[in-house]
Amino acid sequence: MKETIANIILIGCGPHANRIYLPILKQLEQEGKANLCLIIELESKKEEVFNRLEKFSIAPELLFIESFKNSLPTDLEDYLTDYIESNNINGVIIATEPLVHKPYASFMLDAGINILMDKPITTRENVVTCIDSAKLILADYEYLLERYNSSCGNNVFIVNTQRRFHPGFRFAINLIKEVSNITNCPITSIQAYHCDGQWRFPNEIVSQKYHPYCTGYGKASHSGYHIFDIINCLYSSSISNMKCADSMEVVSSFVQPDGFIKQVGEEDYKNILPEIDNGNTNIWPTENEIKDFSNYGELDLSSIITLKKENINVANFSINLIHNGFSMRTWVQPGTDLYKGNGRVKHESYNIQQGPFQNVQIHSYQSNDNHDGMTCLDGDLGGNNHFDIIVYRNPLIASTKKSMEFYNINDILKQMEQGTTKEVLTESVKYKVVRDFISYINGTLSREDIKSHLDEHLFSVQIMSSIYQSHIKRTQSEDCIVKTKIFE
Repeated sequence: MKETIANIILIGCGPHANRIYLPILKQLEQEGKANLCLIIELESKKEEVFNRLEKFSIAPELLFIESFKNSLPTDLEDYLTDYIESNNINGVIIATEPLVHKPYASFMLDAGINILMDKPITTRENVVTCIDSAKLILADYEYLLERYNSSCGNNVFIVNTQRRFHPGFRFAINLIKEVSNITNCPITSIQAYHCDGQWRFPNEIVSQKYHPYCTGYGKASHSGYHIFDIINCLYSSSISNMKCADSMEVVSSFVQPDGFIKQVGEEDYKNILPEIDNGNTNIWPTENEIKDFSNYGELDLSSIITLKKENINVANFSINLIHNGFSMRTWVQPGTDLYKGNGRVKHESYNIQQGPFQNVQIHSYQSNDNHDGMTCLDGDLGGNNHFDIIVYRNPLIASTKKSMEFYNINDILKQMEQGTTKEVLTESVKYKVVRDFISYINGTLSREDIKSHLDEHLFSVQIMSSIYQSHIKRTQSEDCIVKTKIFE
């Protein structure tokens, strides 16, 4: 059977697209599987796009537009309608600011186009202060899901949450499923921790528009959604319909930039960084800018999620997500790449209990912000691909005499029958997401083999929406327990 070529529109050509989408699409073009036909980006980013395309030696058509909110401009809709029809477009990658995910996805669903979209599914301006905006995160998802379910054909809508594809997390899920099948015991506790290792100076909090704080959202809408989603995957893998929780209660607390500048003040920066003390650089915002910091998005958040069945507590999850944590940054001026480098290191861990039967611990800690030029797997503690799993099993179900087993990333790759890599795994699995997307369009991968369909994300979105709602209620001195029906 002849394969169908994937004719792709890439919407958004920022740092993430530069790191992930452009290189894999270039490779897929060389393999004859895909054509990158069109890139859409903001007019203000024109020079950056030209520089990126020159580096990859690719020349798609380009459309530069002005920014918009809420709905696509009529002229953009008309342009896309004509372009899709005349160029036989059958796939789109949406890699934009998440505030415009919904209008682009809505249009592409109506046009019958296969969609691969970055996380989060949506967010809203001022979601850290406006309860209606926090609730709209869930409403947006339900709207897109209804459109997806009612659309004609077998098109896919994939959300790029790469931990679903990561061999380490898939191995952990296999361990959880194995014990669930033996004991019928679901996950009873999860402690999840993620730190981006970013140190943004106060003036950068005001000015930077990539993963911004100044539009009223932060960590939960940045990398935080990945953590909500893998919690969804872990828990869902462990439960039967008979034991599935039917509601949850969420309590959360944020640290915003107004709290951050109380932790490290202007004089502290001058003491730590002599360049600032010499008057060469001013990193401190104006008084008027600081007054707005209480409306800025969250740097750090903590949340407790209580799962209930028939109004009885059956599991507790704790989530601690941090932007303002250990960083390798030692310089004043930010780097040009705000996605990787710039002092950013990742620390991530999970402690998962399955009643008295199993404890699965996941540890992933980097100590280096240079992720390029790797020559080996680099899986030791502090390495770019550090990923260890420690498993403790009750002797009644342990398959060996040892109740503890340790697996490093090399062990895991062997167990999952996957070869080693000289790339950062969290990036190489994003390439796999794109390959799967293109393979589906080519007709060489079935719908059943696709991971991260839109309809698998309800619980992830409910967590995100509830966490924002709880914080807002706390700041307004209201009852900050947010109650939600789940897995409906």
